[in-house]
Amino acid sequence: MRLETNPSGTLSSVERNRLLLLAGAVAVAAIVVVAAIVIAGRGGGSAGTTSTSASVDQTSTAAQADPFAGVPQHGDTLGRASAGATLTVYEDPQCPYCRQWALGTLPTVIENYVRTGRVKLVYHGIVVIGANSEKGLRALYAAGAQNKLWNLAEALYQRQGAEESGWITNAVIRDAASAVGANGAAILAASPSPKVTASLRAAAQQSSADHVQGTPTFVLQRPPSVPRQLQVASLDPATFMAALDAALQ
Repeated sequence: MRLETNPSGTLSSVERNRLLLLAGAVAVAAIVVVAAIVIAGRGGGSAGTTSTSASVDQTSTAAQADPFAGVPQHGDTLGRASAGATLTVYEDPQCPYCRQWALGTLPTVIENYVRTGRVKLVYHGIVVIGANSEKGLRALYAAGAQNKLWNLAEALYQRQGAEESGWITNAVIRDAASAVGANGAAILAASPSPKVTASLRAAAQQSSADHVQGTPTFVLQRPPSVPRQLQVASLDPATFMAALDAALQ
């Protein structure tokens, strides 16, 4: 995650939110380490293993569900064209916070806001982490021609590796495409096309207009109001929905 300071040297509210998320993650990690030491001291190693397995099983079960089934999808847009509000989501396929949002919170947002026609989602992919991100973004925009952009994004997050480790390869893209019923060969063939390049440039330009400084960033528009960034203190479903509900009032 890359954060930049404002000209004044202070952090924006978006950046502060990201730092809060990072601080929370560090605190949780510290608690886990302490708990592991206590358990080990009591001879409870098997209990710790069981807990870890349960977390993996829950993630696997959640990943098996298809939150996009039956939801209209066209290009980079997910949801009904007639939806009263548009939530633009800025993401980088290598961003771990984007993965947290996409796999942990997006299904709830789709169920409660997109399926009901209250909100439609627009994907804007931008390069934040590094060069390997562009390969993934090109594949995602190419998948939009098959109306599978959001599906492929989820599949790539399920396969996400370490930042800038080169994990986004043709083989990973083909595997992810196959998992969501998309044509991987067609996606790879279209990735370098002028149309995909134009989509990347448009997203980058719009990110500047929306003052995006990191990913994920969410910009909500409810005509006739002007677009504005959605301020969220956490990416968990309950906190995110509370912020979205307040913005939709």
